[in-house]
Amino acid sequence: MDYYCTKKFTELMVHVQGRLLYNCCKAYPERVNLDWLENNPGKLFHTEQMIEDRQAMLEDKSCASCHHGCYKKEEQGLMSHRLLSKTDEFISDPYAPVKELSIALSTDCNLTCIYCSPEWSSSWYKDVDKNGSYKLNGFTLDNDNFTTLWNKMKQKSRSTETKFFKLLLEEIKMANGLEKVVVLGGEPLLHNNLKPLLEQINDKAITVVSGLGVNRNRLENILSKVDNEKVEFRVSAESTEKFFELIRYGASWNSFLENIKVLEDRGFKVTFSSTISNLSILDFDNFYKLFNKDHKIHYNGMEERPFLMPHVLDDKSKENFIANKDLFKDSEMFKDIEKSMNSSYTDLEYKNFIKFLKEFSSRKNIDLSFLPEHFKKWCNL
Repeated sequence: MDYYCTKKFTELMVHVQGRLLYNCCKAYPERVNLDWLENNPGKLFHTEQMIEDRQAMLEDKSCASCHHGCYKKEEQGLMSHRLLSKTDEFISDPYAPVKELSIALSTDCNLTCIYCSPEWSSSWYKDVDKNGSYKLNGFTLDNDNFTTLWNKMKQKSRSTETKFFKLLLEEIKMANGLEKVVVLGGEPLLHNNLKPLLEQINDKAITVVSGLGVNRNRLENILSKVDNEKVEFRVSAESTEKFFELIRYGASWNSFLENIKVLEDRGFKVTFSSTISNLSILDFDNFYKLFNKDHKIHYNGMEERPFLMPHVLDDKSKENFIANKDLFKDSEMFKDIEKSMNSSYTDLEYKNFIKFLKEFSSRKNIDLSFLPEHFKKWCNL
């Protein structure tokens, strides 16, 4: 097995609220010691653990931090983020500069997107805390895995978070070779540190990844002092109307459109990040028609939950999507989705999807009558 991954050398993610450092977004994180960081300025992006992991890869050895996100899947014969993003680039220097830094300010989020989890959304955490875990066959969604590294931090620890944030800004200034900063959440537009972050990192390309699930006044206030030539917004969305409000529960479709217009009117570049699941497939053509002409659409595969992958779908829904082949003729995305749909779903995947959809909609009192009749029949709704 080839254990090498270029992203381990070029990309890094920091979770500010938890003081966590991810050497690749799928890797198991390490907790940053503030005393160590204060005494070792300029070393945050090249910790001893990070160098050790990179060196192991160069020696074609497995590193523990990558087992959680990639190696474990590959051992089961599944695709991983590492394999999906594989390139021919090879970096031999374990001290190579990080090119792209992702900053997750916190898990604070007012949306419960159907494919998200307590790891990245406080609303998901509250749901599981109140209503209990989602227990499917061979799959449990709960608050008791490694996400407890930050999810159970008390409010009084926010002062520590602020200290780490200030040190992080200094590290970014010292980071030679850093080209791009990506700001994540939760929902970054809810975080009070977003404005100072955008104002102080003015020599890097900046992308804010957001679901735009905030009111217009807050959005306009944040944008008031932001340079629209240096900051772009990558908006998470992949469906319209009631499909949008199901998949991105907690968001209003009309408010979403209003916020898109605010960004456009102020001259910000807007691209979309669309997560392709079996549910988004049902309406993705409408989303594509609405936004593809004026905006670039990036797409994300469904890796974490096999029962939400595009192939776990009734034949009629698959046929309807394939019938739109001409609509997606300029998109490589279509080929990947079509290939995925050619796979047969297992009985386990089918049962888990039905159970999950019913549980999710029941907890939130969502009326699913708008779904296509053939799909509802297949789901026994």
